[in-house]
Amino acid sequence: MEFLSATCQALLLVVLGAAVVGKVQGAASFAAFTDAVAVLGRVPAGRAGPLAAALVGAEAATAVLLAVPRSRGLGLLAAAGLLSAFTYAVARALRSGTPVSCRCFGASAGPVGPPQLLRNAVLLVAVAVALPGVPDSGGLPWQGQFAAWLAGATAALVLVVGDELVSLLRPRPAAPENGSPRPLPEEAPPWSTSP
Repeated sequence: MEFLSATCQALLLVVLGAAVVGKVQGAASFAAFTDAVAVLGRVPAGRAGPLAAALVGAEAATAVLLAVPRSRGLGLLAAAGLLSAFTYAVARALRSGTPVSCRCFGASAGPVGPPQLLRNAVLLVAVAVALPGVPDSGGLPWQGQFAAWLAGATAALVLVVGDELVSLLRPRPAAPENGSPRPLPEEAPPWSTSP
């Protein structure tokens, strides 16, 4: 149980860290996330910026709590709260048919959909699996800790790039005609015409 708990803790820490880095890596990334917050949170554009900053701060604080051994239990509870809120916002957008890009990790421009709900469900299960093992997670030898964190980081990488993988596999709509003129039917050569 200790190994599985440590793996899930690593998974959550890396996912939250990647989310924070992706959103603050540049002004364009944060602006895109702010636009997504305005739509998903159904808040006016003037309030979306502070709300987006608060969400990034909450993700960063949760990652720090997960990184410090004595505060991991609190970090897992904070992660459960954040993930529940994110899942609710995505489900509400899907139910209402509101088109919005998922900017969970900054760069992904794919629309929110079932893959984000599935990802959040996996992360919520990770929280539930990690919680019971928090008191004992310090009992693993360093080799076990290393293996758990390596497994968790690998799983996190799959979840972080999952949006991009799904968008690559999603069928693309046919390109609209570009308005170029249709080729004219070939005319019969002049020597073949009858008088």
